[in-house]
Amino acid sequence: MVQRFIFSLILLLTLSAQIEAKSNNTPAKDVISKAIKIQADKLLQDARFSSVSIGVVKNTQSAIEHYGELTKTKGNKPTDNTLYEIASVSKTMTGLMTAYAVTDGKLSLDDNINVYINNAMAQLSTNKKPVTIRGLLTHTSGLPRSYAELGLTNKTLTRDAFLNALNQFERGKNIGRYSYSSAGTELLSFILETVYQMPFDTLLKQVLSAKAGMYNTMVNIDGEQLENFAFGYNEKGEIARAYIEPNVLWGGGGHVKSTMSDLVQYMKLQLQQKNPAITESHKKLFHVAGTDSMAYFWIASDDKKLGTYYILHGGLKGTQNWMMIFPKFNLAVSVITNSSFPQAAGLLRAVGMGIVKDLTI
Repeated sequence: MVQRFIFSLILLLTLSAQIEAKSNNTPAKDVISKAIKIQADKLLQDARFSSVSIGVVKNTQSAIEHYGELTKTKGNKPTDNTLYEIASVSKTMTGLMTAYAVTDGKLSLDDNINVYINNAMAQLSTNKKPVTIRGLLTHTSGLPRSYAELGLTNKTLTRDAFLNALNQFERGKNIGRYSYSSAGTELLSFILETVYQMPFDTLLKQVLSAKAGMYNTMVNIDGEQLENFAFGYNEKGEIARAYIEPNVLWGGGGHVKSTMSDLVQYMKLQLQQKNPAITESHKKLFHVAGTDSMAYFWIASDDKKLGTYYILHGGLKGTQNWMMIFPKFNLAVSVITNSSFPQAAGLLRAVGMGIVKDLTI
């Protein structure tokens, strides 16, 4: 009698869970994994790709799948512990820390940045033409794309040299226009470091570990972490340069490393629509063109079916990735590979959108 009661109770709980999942439109984990596999198999038919890792969050479920080999002919498939360079997707994390600073009252979007850095950019950001936090987040401050446009090289680059050169930069016609600037993101990283009085990398790790349970995301990695690092391939199929040395600048513009398991945690945080900092970071701050606007470094796109969704691409010499957040469907996708060539970004985006299509029809 007791065994029959226990069996009945287990059956009832199982059916209740299935009914709840169905009512929440939450697919089973194997359904998500199948959608991932379909797209990954298509991608890896292209021999230019060595491996791919894909993470998906849908309502209460999440799945991570890894394919291919990190080192050609070695058969070493990526794992949840593989550390990838996420390139410009790093900017969304810098944006998130900025959103926390704004909601905490430490930063204001439209203040002259000199308020926060002891007037260090007095020549660049004047009272008549101020650089603002909003301008940095939306790439509308008229700042250069990278330190190379400041006349600096790998040999001459230091933080002081960067800040001094940037302070003398003539912003010109791009003020108020969208003009992509990793240099501007590094400047914002410096501002955050100054406001919080701690190294940027320390701040990044503290925020992400506390808010999202991310313990393997950072700018600078140590020797032990290097064992899990995904070295990548360039368009010639050669081992590409990896940014594994201590970062000369702050790294918020494109030098964060992370694992897919951490990126899934990050996407779960991005889907917390009642979190004030997430709501803040998803605000449309500048209309770029058509259906696209800029939020806190995210591209916010409007679609009749998908609603407003948030997307960003990151690419370096040996890595390419996309992150996509769809609040309307409580869905998020991250796709990353250690192969980099001109067509890779478009192919990876197609993978991500293919998964979205399969999970929203």
